[in-house]
Amino acid sequence: MKKLTQKEEEIMNLFWEKGPMFVKELKELYSDQNLHYNTLSTMVRILEEKGFIGHEQFGNTHRYFAAVGEEEYRKGALGNVVKKYFNNSYKNVVSLFVEDQKLSLDELKKLIQEIENNKNNPQ
Repeated sequence: MKKLTQKEEEIMNLFWEKGPMFVKELKELYSDQNLHYNTLSTMVRILEEKGFIGHEQFGNTHRYFAAVGEEEYRKGALGNVVKKYFNNSYKNVVSLFVEDQKLSLDELKKLIQEIENNKNNPQ
């Protein structure tokens, strides 16, 4: 999955939160009110080229919508981090959290229990 810039992620968060909208509506919601309409429109088209956004045509204008769900993006982004920084090993990620005391023994036990429950009760 392609990466998003910080600005692109801000735009995608609005689509995930608010649903389909026109660039004019996006402009009203976007935190940086100094951003020109044409610049925002260009950013939306770039997101569409990357496959994150789709559109429906209404006459001469387009209403845009998220083509990639937030959960799908988060999983892909996490997978990219694990691959790039942890030798594609989720075990190495968990080990880091344990070593840095960001994950307690009780939390680790609960995590193991969740894994075992999911293994015994596949969905």
